[in-house]
Amino acid sequence: MIRRPLRHALLPAVAASIVVAPTATAQTVVPEYVSVSPDATPAIASATELDGRVVLQVASPAMRREVAVTVLRPADRSRAHGSYYLLDGNSGQVTENNWLDPGRGNAREFFSDKNVNVVLPIGGTGTNYTDWDQDHPVFGRTKWETFLAEELPPLIDARFGTNGRAVIGGISSGAAGAVMIAQRHPDVFAGAVGYSGCYLTDGPVGKALTDLVVINGRATSEMMWGPPAGEQWRTHDPIAHAGALAAKPVYLSSGSGLPGPHEDPASPDFARTAIVGGALELGSKLCTDRLEQALRSAGAVVTRSATPVGTHAWPYWRDELARSWPTIRAAAEG
Repeated sequence: MIRRPLRHALLPAVAASIVVAPTATAQTVVPEYVSVSPDATPAIASATELDGRVVLQVASPAMRREVAVTVLRPADRSRAHGSYYLLDGNSGQVTENNWLDPGRGNAREFFSDKNVNVVLPIGGTGTNYTDWDQDHPVFGRTKWETFLAEELPPLIDARFGTNGRAVIGGISSGAAGAVMIAQRHPDVFAGAVGYSGCYLTDGPVGKALTDLVVINGRATSEMMWGPPAGEQWRTHDPIAHAGALAAKPVYLSSGSGLPGPHEDPASPDFARTAIVGGALELGSKLCTDRLEQALRSAGAVVTRSATPVGTHAWPYWRDELARSWPTIRAAAEG
């Protein structure tokens, strides 16, 4: 009884996403990567202190290249702290994580007085942060899950002397990736955070929504997980595998899709933000409602922020970052 209303309600969001996808594709610019042998050992190839952050180049055998990662250090470095892996969304760049943009995520200012290592991988836009069956037509070998859950955490823990605990979160498509990774690696991540994500992979709507993520990089979802409804699709279904997060803290947020305090009716972008951003956020709300129900039934400790207004936009995600901090802190500190 849930699926039919959900399917029809998500159609405006799907249509809105199709409108914005070609622009994102046209802006995709791939930097030159440093190749890494598949037989190499994961390692930090270089570390550069830059304006209070540490920029790493991480040699990833799984990805067959070096991957850029920015780390924000805890305010108090006299003792060990946990880590928060924070993923970008589909509007992300391949040379920077938008959480670091002062006009978008503004993470540096927010975390400046927080005691957590913030780990910001760069370049996952249009990939769902998952392991692809085939090489990506633009980015090549794409094994983000292996990189984020297996290769990177031991390197971060050793380099920065963490307490060994980690939480993973993200916005939009990064939220879906974060929840999937937390479910599939419960021994690595102590909690998960999803800001305005959509967690459907089953059925025609799940397939359509997944397609919209990957066409951002001129790919197809079949390249990622093989034939629809196949084994890969089933094993990456966050709702079907909600039980993997049983007893773990999970923070989920979404707005209603209605314009709120961060929209200016006098702005020339108001109509686009209200229509496209509103439709996307309504779709996210319906997806998030369904995941919340599945998680609660499985015994997860869910904190849900469902605001009466809010579109699919950075100002609302900055608000949610602040609201989610108690959940992140508790899970990262243990």
